[in-house]
Amino acid sequence: MHRLIIPIVLSFITAYATAQLSYTLTYQDTVSGKIKVYIDLGKEQKTPISFIMPRSVPGGHAIFIYDKFIDKISCLDKKGMHFSMTKDVNDAPRWYFRDSGKAITGLTYEVDLKKMETQLAPGDASIVRKGFAGLLNYSIFGWIEGTEKEPVSCTVETMASWPIFTSTHPSVSLEKGRLKFNTADYYSLADGQIFMGDRFRVKKFEGLLPLFVASYSETGDEYLDDYGLQGTMSMGILKDYFGELPFKEYTILLRNAIPPVPGSAPTLAMEHLQSATFFGDTAGIRKKQMSKEELIASMPTYLHHMAHSLIPLRSYGDAYRPYVMEIPPIINNIWFNEGFMWFLPCDTLKLERLKKVFYYNVYNTTAIIKKMSLQELSQIGSTMYGVDFRIGRAIYSRGAMMAMEMNAYLKEKTRGQKSMKDVLRFIYRWSKENKRAFTLDEFPLLINQAAGIDLSGIYRKWQLPIE
Repeated sequence: MHRLIIPIVLSFITAYATAQLSYTLTYQDTVSGKIKVYIDLGKEQKTPISFIMPRSVPGGHAIFIYDKFIDKISCLDKKGMHFSMTKDVNDAPRWYFRDSGKAITGLTYEVDLKKMETQLAPGDASIVRKGFAGLLNYSIFGWIEGTEKEPVSCTVETMASWPIFTSTHPSVSLEKGRLKFNTADYYSLADGQIFMGDRFRVKKFEGLLPLFVASYSETGDEYLDDYGLQGTMSMGILKDYFGELPFKEYTILLRNAIPPVPGSAPTLAMEHLQSATFFGDTAGIRKKQMSKEELIASMPTYLHHMAHSLIPLRSYGDAYRPYVMEIPPIINNIWFNEGFMWFLPCDTLKLERLKKVFYYNVYNTTAIIKKMSLQELSQIGSTMYGVDFRIGRAIYSRGAMMAMEMNAYLKEKTRGQKSMKDVLRFIYRWSKENKRAFTLDEFPLLINQAAGIDLSGIYRKWQLPIE
């Protein structure tokens, strides 16, 4: 009898251990612009269950209502029977299935991308065009509560002739029609982007590490080599500044499309752990090689966003977290995340015009913004950073000017032996060693420890309203 039981138990354990949480994304209906998503739990899960869409994106500093583009959501049992789910009565980004005693194996839903693009800013929305779909994974993938830290297998299915590119596992050898890849967990999946179609290009450049440039331009192909040069130069600058690069490869994704609804707000880029996505219309696409001066002048935004892969995505403080969340946090130190990483290109590229931009944004904004302390401004910017970009500009510019003043003071007191480069490298290494966020009480102590001299006076000065 024991000989029969043991194989059965081992078989059950093996089956359970190899069960794989998997996501399948299907885009084969170009007319409706709707994407279908199926989440397979890989095993049965007892009810109740909750499905959640993110409303907070790292570096987005806004409220993202991606849940309003979800439709036809239901869960399934092992027989393939569908059961409807109920949206939260408070309009939280959650759906529930509470029928007790049921065992669920998966969940399916649709995402309306055409509706998404008409209601969100260009930099917040996934898009579809003739021969192209550009997806921000966090805008289409939600999670079943309790599964967010499990390893994920993701399969993308589309038209048989369409190449597929993912920033999660970039390549110039693109599979067509179907692509399968793995991520460490849901958060890693949500951090990625996907291009598919026959209207985009991918080019690889050799730098300190491989650099990929994936480009879609609705009205004609862009000249990509200067993006490659700016990206590989940025790698060199960051390696020198921080002593290492935290990624194995990096992708610059370019998405230039004619917006369906005209808007006045600037379109901001989005940083990720090993990529950054840059959005725009088609007015300023690059058609030819730049001069050296033009290349350096337009480089700060690419260096800035690549620098975000270190700070704050791997070194951060306060309530910021480097992954999507259900409820947007109120962050008190966006000025560090954005301002110090705008100081970096100003410091390394030696562009005096950036200093003038920072000064103008700080001292020539409206009185109501100048009257706010830096912490108050950051709190408001947690959800209004780009919605009213006066707020965003003031936040990063005050942070950059704080770093500039600290840098000048450090160099003066140490006769050029130390600078903010030492401070930022110290903070990055501290985060790597301690594997946690620093608190706002710790932050001024950390910069003093890194500098070897007291920078508290400068720190306190820039926390105050602008006179």
